[in-house]
Amino acid sequence: MKTIISAIALAVLVLGAAPQAMATLNSNSIIEDGIEYYTQTDKAIYDLGENVEMLFRVTNLTDTDVLIGCSRHGGFNLLVEKNGEAVWYLAHAFAWFSPGVELSAGESKNIPYIWDMIDDNDNLVAPGIYDVVGVMYNEPWTGTGPTEVSVPITIVPEPASLVLFMACLSVLIRNKRAKHT
Repeated sequence: MKTIISAIALAVLVLGAAPQAMATLNSNSIIEDGIEYYTQTDKAIYDLGENVEMLFRVTNLTDTDVLIGCSRHGGFNLLVEKNGEAVWYLAHAFAWFSPGVELSAGESKNIPYIWDMIDDNDNLVAPGIYDVVGVMYNEPWTGTGPTEVSVPITIVPEPASLVLFMACLSVLIRNKRAKHT
């Protein structure tokens, strides 16, 4: 019985401490031709149903102004993928002719967004590992394709479900021990 109580106490302690440990920024960036492409989420691990604060930023690191050609008007997007397949897009429709994106020396353009974990079919996503992807549709400028930068996030069942699971597990263990004695 002490073992079961200890296991539950440990689970509650870990779950109570987990939000502080998970609250560090989760980011990734690449630099190409003096332009930094940066994607960030407010943390790496989320409870199911929690809001995901995300940001995609493009920064001109050079000391001259640049005009980045884009194949789509708007030029930027945020999306969420699971196993390489998009489950959610911020922008679905684009005009195919773009004046491009102008950035002065040192200037940044941002797309901040708060995602509610609802996919493009209006369903809550399942727990699992996802990628938050910032995209710049700069194919004419790079000559290679859109520039994408992603960060992984993990969505876990909410803590109350985990505590309930641990409590049920302890009952099962206790019943199994009772049968063997």
